[in-house]
Amino acid sequence: MHCHADSADPEKWDIFANAARENETIAAVVGGMRYGERDYLPNEEVLSQCRRHPDCLVPFAKLDLWETANPDEVYRYAEMGFQGFKGIYPYYEYDHDLYMPVYEAIEKCGLPVFFHTGNYRPCQMDTVYRRPMLKNMHPINLDRICRAFPKLHVVMAHMGTRFFQDEASQFLKMLPNLYADLAGGGQYMRIQAAELAELMAPDEKTVDVEMNGFRKLVLGSDSYITWPHLLGRAQHYYHELLDRIGVPQPIVEGIMGKTVASWLDLTLEE
Repeated sequence: MHCHADSADPEKWDIFANAARENETIAAVVGGMRYGERDYLPNEEVLSQCRRHPDCLVPFAKLDLWETANPDEVYRYAEMGFQGFKGIYPYYEYDHDLYMPVYEAIEKCGLPVFFHTGNYRPCQMDTVYRRPMLKNMHPINLDRICRAFPKLHVVMAHMGTRFFQDEASQFLKMLPNLYADLAGGGQYMRIQAAELAELMAPDEKTVDVEMNGFRKLVLGSDSYITWPHLLGRAQHYYHELLDRIGVPQPIVEGIMGKTVASWLDLTLEE
């Protein structure tokens, strides 16, 4: 999960795809417009590039959660072949009434959606839009979405980052259809094994033998088409953290791909 389409250069896409193959992974790639002061590759071009590498690249579409939101766009993207959606930099909170029909459409399509949560660096457009960015992307805004659409697989990207990490872990353990990635150097490279173990442990137990809380984690790299090395780096840090904690192998396999693959009807080689 969680790879950014920041280039239209086919050669860079080829390099990224080869990096995915070398790391024996399938990358879910998303682009889209309006990320603060920058744009990424338009959704349609992401789809076109991913179709050149169907064995290792999966196209996700960015949702335009702005002053208007159109659920018909969800159905159109699903028919085109997108296999998931991303929300980031919303005009209102993620759980605003305006966006609820969009999430209903995603649930009906049977596709997952992931949301940026937590930190978002200041940019020049802050003085133009004057929106409450961190407030709009707080993990609590996913609570209503998960409750209203229980069949929708929701991923909390960055697990709230340092700002909302504790709150994020509580929502993660409480809501059955909410998952999280540790994407970004601010999480998988920073978080310590003991800290992650405490966050994922059930609150009513002092020793979590079964470690079922870890079933709610999925692999996310926060990699870019122009930074393919982050694919391998993320996998390395995930494996290192999970190994130090002693997470059982079947759960590790779910985190590293089988959970998301089941949502996308992908068959992974043993």
